[in-house]
Amino acid sequence: MWRRKGPNRAGLRRQLRTARVLFDTDDFAAAEVLLRRLLPDCEAALGANHEETIGLLNLLGSTLYQQRKAVASARIAREATDRAIRAWGPDEPATLDCAQNLGAALAIQGDVSASVAVLDDTWQRRARRLGTAHESTLTTANTLGATLFAAGLHSDGLTVLRHAHAQSTGLPAGHPVRENIADNLRIAERNAGA
Repeated sequence: MWRRKGPNRAGLRRQLRTARVLFDTDDFAAAEVLLRRLLPDCEAALGANHEETIGLLNLLGSTLYQQRKAVASARIAREATDRAIRAWGPDEPATLDCAQNLGAALAIQGDVSASVAVLDDTWQRRARRLGTAHESTLTTANTLGATLFAAGLHSDGLTVLRHAHAQSTGLPAGHPVRENIADNLRIAERNAGA
């Protein structure tokens, strides 16, 4: 029986770089098509728990998130997170990147309690592993604070955003994470009448 032969490892990596370029240039639909096509080949050639396979899965989840395909994004992000935990453990930065994406996907899906649980756990793990002022830790704090606030938990959201804002002053002026936290805090304070 004839089977389509998948690309070799160099070909997989080249196509994955192309998918990243498509993602970075906001061509999410094309990135999704390419990533979905590459996933079975990557799993077959490298294994389901290989770092590049997990990275591809995480990028696919982000691609779906950018297209607001909430249910699919959360499903793929959960799979990437589960594989990353098996491969590297729960505290590795790459695992926490997957968990951050899972928390954000759950938030746009409307599952606030699951989103908050994942984001809070990820924030605490990142703070312990990377420090409270690390860019990745601050990104998670920002997402958690905004999610809490949007869910009507204004006091909790403001507390997290204010903490993140104070910690973000160690980043250079104009840094995108610092600016995003400041914007979210301004919006939350304005909406809360603070």
